[in-house]
Amino acid sequence: MPDSKPFVVVAAGFGNYTREYPAYVEKFGKENVVWTSNYKRYTVEDHLEELESKIPKDKPYILVGHSLGGSIIIELMSRKPLNNCQGVSLNGASRMVLSHWFLNFLFYLPVPIIYSFFVLMVILFPLNFVLTGFNLHKAKQASFEGIIRLTENGTREIKKEYNYCLRKIGREVSSIHKDNLNIPTLFIHLEKEMMVDEEDLEFTKSLFKNKRVKIIKSDTMHLTHDFDYVVADLIEEKLDFFGYEKISKSS
Repeated sequence: MPDSKPFVVVAAGFGNYTREYPAYVEKFGKENVVWTSNYKRYTVEDHLEELESKIPKDKPYILVGHSLGGSIIIELMSRKPLNNCQGVSLNGASRMVLSHWFLNFLFYLPVPIIYSFFVLMVILFPLNFVLTGFNLHKAKQASFEGIIRLTENGTREIKKEYNYCLRKIGREVSSIHKDNLNIPTLFIHLEKEMMVDEEDLEFTKSLFKNKRVKIIKSDTMHLTHDFDYVVADLIEEKLDFFGYEKISKSS
């Protein structure tokens, strides 16, 4: 059996070039957590290369993928054996990421226009609050998530990642590599995910032989970083599923 604390490789979601993962660091230890950034990596192949560069060659590990990061993990699992992989957690993720027709149009426009649109979304926060049924969390996601992402990570970079990776990921995945079929895979998602197609999610689940599902009940749009601590707790609860001992509360 591997050490009680797993080595965790986190595949970052769309446009998360500067994001960190304190929930995982606190849970599993700084020395046991690494993550991708995908900065200046635009294509599916770029993202796969970034993920593989973080995977240890000589010890067991767990892969954790958030949104687009989960799709990257699935793409990798379809292509080659993952030696020493003890488990996978796919959080708010399936084979493909939904690319809304308006975002497809928007991310073809010049960078200043893209930025201006997201500024407008901030200005329209009161309207979004009403349209979301006075759901503050959902309204904040709709109004502020985009502008924060653009400001922190760069509109030009996110535009390229959207067009060259998010819109293409998973389109050709129809099976998981035979050597990966029995890797314990945990699906964590909301009852309704804005960025995940329900039919594609069910198809994705069908690709795995050894899987479990945990649904988080929350009336929000997507499983964002706001849920990191919840997800880290769920992964800890399922350590025995991944072949690890439970973490002692005193550790």
